[in-house]
Amino acid sequence: MFDTHTNLMWYPDHLSDEFVDFALEAKKAKMRLSKDVYFAGSDTPEKNAFDSTPEQLLEATKAMDRVVVFGIKAPFCGINADQELIAKFVREHSERFIGWCSVDPNDADCVEQLEHYVNDLGLRGLKCSPIYQNWDPQDPKHLPLFKKAESLGIPVNVHQGTSFVRPGPLKYANPIQLEDIAVACPDLRLVISHMGHPWEDECVVLIRKHPNLFTNISALHYRPLRHYQAFMSAIEYGVEHKLIFGSDFPSATPEQVVAGQQKINDVVEGTNLPRVSDEIIHNILHENWKRFLPEYA
Repeated sequence: MFDTHTNLMWYPDHLSDEFVDFALEAKKAKMRLSKDVYFAGSDTPEKNAFDSTPEQLLEATKAMDRVVVFGIKAPFCGINADQELIAKFVREHSERFIGWCSVDPNDADCVEQLEHYVNDLGLRGLKCSPIYQNWDPQDPKHLPLFKKAESLGIPVNVHQGTSFVRPGPLKYANPIQLEDIAVACPDLRLVISHMGHPWEDECVVLIRKHPNLFTNISALHYRPLRHYQAFMSAIEYGVEHKLIFGSDFPSATPEQVVAGQQKINDVVEGTNLPRVSDEIIHNILHENWKRFLPEYA
C-alpha cells in the first residue's frame, strides 16, 4: 500500500502551545466518534496532540510499501516544520519514504525556496495550505509558485478545508477557491486533502472538471455520516477513481484509516440506502494513487 499523506513534526520543536492545545481538543472530539484515531498515550498531554517523531512515523507506517512525508511551514498558526530534517529523514529511509517540501506562499522568495528544496534537497512534491498559512488561493500573486511546481513536474498537496486552528481563516478554506490555480496550471497535479471537509461536495464537483485534480480520504472516517455522504457524492458524480489513500498520521495510523473505510456502510445498515462497494474501497486503498503518482506505479 501507498500512504500518500503523513507528517513529520512534533512539540515543542515545530508546534506552538496554542496549536497543540487546539489539536488535542480536536483529537478528543474525534475519539468520541471513532476508536480509529491515533493516540500516543503519553503522560504529557501535549505529546498526544500531533506528535510525529521519526520513531513514531516509522512504527506507524511499517506495513506500508511507500510513504509520502512532509511537514508544513505555517508560522501564522504555530507550525514551522523543519524542511532540512525531512530531507535528511527520507535520505536515511529512501527505500520507502518520499519527501515533499512546504513553502509559505506569503514569502517573497517562495519560488526560490521551492527550487532549492526540489533541486538541492531532492524533495519531490509541495505541501501548502491557505487556512494554516493565511493566503488567498484566488489572489493571482500566488500563481508563480504553482506555475513553478508545474514546470518542475512535481505534485502538490493542498489542505483545503476546515481545521481546529483558531487563527486560520475559513474564508480561504473552500476547495472551489482552487479553481483559478487549476485553470492557470492545467498540467499541475494537485490533490486536495481530506476531500475539503466539510465542503466535500464542492471538492467533488471541482475534481470532476479538472483532469489533474484529485482528493485524498484522510481524516474523513472520524465522522461516519459525513464520510458516507462524501463517498456517495463522489460516486454519483463519477469521480470515485480520483479518491486516493492517505492517513494524515499522526491523526490516524494507516491501519486505522483502512479500518474506517471498511466500516463506511455501517451508518446505513438496516436501510435501503445505497452501499459503497467493496471494489470502490479496494481501489481507493490500493489502485487510485497510481493515477496521481504514476512515476511510482
